[in-house]
Amino acid sequence: MKKLLTVTVPCYNSAAYMKTAVESLLPGGEEIEVLIIDDGSTDETGAIADEYQRRYPSVVRVIHQENGGHGEGINQGIRNASGLYFKTLDSDDRFDPAYLPGFLDMLRDHSEEGTQADLVVNDYVYDRPGKQAVYRIRYSRIFPARKRVAWEEAGRFGMSNQFMIHAVCYRTELLRQMNLTLPKHVFYEDNLYIYQPLPHTRTVLYDPSPLYGYFVGRADQSTNDDVILKRLENVTFIAETMCCSYTWKEMCGVPKNLRGYMLNNICGNLCTASAQQFLTGTEKGRSLHRRMFETIRSFDPELYRRIVRNPLGFAASRNGALGRGMMVFFYRLVRSFIRVG
Repeated sequence: MKKLLTVTVPCYNSAAYMKTAVESLLPGGEEIEVLIIDDGSTDETGAIADEYQRRYPSVVRVIHQENGGHGEGINQGIRNASGLYFKTLDSDDRFDPAYLPGFLDMLRDHSEEGTQADLVVNDYVYDRPGKQAVYRIRYSRIFPARKRVAWEEAGRFGMSNQFMIHAVCYRTELLRQMNLTLPKHVFYEDNLYIYQPLPHTRTVLYDPSPLYGYFVGRADQSTNDDVILKRLENVTFIAETMCCSYTWKEMCGVPKNLRGYMLNNICGNLCTASAQQFLTGTEKGRSLHRRMFETIRSFDPELYRRIVRNPLGFAASRNGALGRGMMVFFYRLVRSFIRVG
């Protein structure tokens, strides 16, 4: 049976919290497919997932795989999805059941040939331990509500307007046709999931509801500084791979405001990666920074020039003591503002 929406939930040793994620999807009913990917878990994750499949066989499907990381969980979801649209939900996050029916109504209105959108965007909120929706990210200044538009009709992106994986939902067939494949055993690959499909999109649909609740506050989360600093090779690899996904000439083939977003997106990611490299205060961090920009320059000199002319890219490329200090300062300022550390 063709579903309206597939939501893939990659799980690795998620037994302590995955029920909140899965339960938040069940109000979607028969139009939603919940794909739980058990990524080689060694706790009760697999058993919990199997129980949901037993109780909700027409909604929940479970795939058990050898450990391949979060990216391979998404790959498995794309390969097996039966939904017209595809979205991911991390196992420690949630959908808001109050907004899921309206989201599905909007997708249903754009499910026929000629009405489908390539990219669906929604607002999201940050959750903290013991408190939900402490901070909201909105895209209402860029897209009209619940109306499919071409990129040329979208508003202008500011440098701070960045998509997170929580905000995006792609047409499933688009992801398959472009053969999106995320790397195994690499953290922060969600940046590639957001960025690489963008030039393949032509139309966008926006739901202003805060559908997604992004939980921050667990000590072992990949977004915590102590964890990030142990994975700087991953951080650097993802930043390099993003920047080397498309040449500047290829980027010039997309609508101007999408091109502007893509440039700001890679420059913003370079800012984050640079600050994290500099946080170490070590030669290794500085060496990774130099390698990152040398890789970009070798890939496409014109793209490199465009990056260092961009305010975010210029700031990220500075590797003197003052530049490093400023990057770390603003990184910590932003982190304290949204309280993700």
